[in-house]
Amino acid sequence: MSEQRPASGETMRRMGLGAGLAIGMGVGVALGVALGNAGAGVAIGLGIGAAVMVLFTRAGARMEREEHRRRAEAEGRGGPQSGPDPEAPRPDAASGGPDQPSPGA
Repeated sequence: MSEQRPASGETMRRMGLGAGLAIGMGVGVALGVALGNAGAGVAIGLGIGAAVMVLFTRAGARMEREEHRRRAEAEGRGGPQSGPDPEAPRPDAASGGPDQPSPGA
């Protein structure tokens, strides 16, 4: 059985949740001590922690999308070069198309 590693973006998102909580609580306690009001400090710290969580989650999602795109391009089934050539003539355009009346009708 092969080992499955989480994608770097997934790791970043998971790490961001813990880092946001830790940073927010640390800042909150420090502000609480500095302000002399622990409740206000923790409330401000929670806001800062939530912002850090959002930033890490967005960065992780962006990294994961890029990683999926690179894997798809490496496998040859994606990217801007895949699919029909928009400049190539279409087969139905030369014959008049299926919805066009025939010349003898």
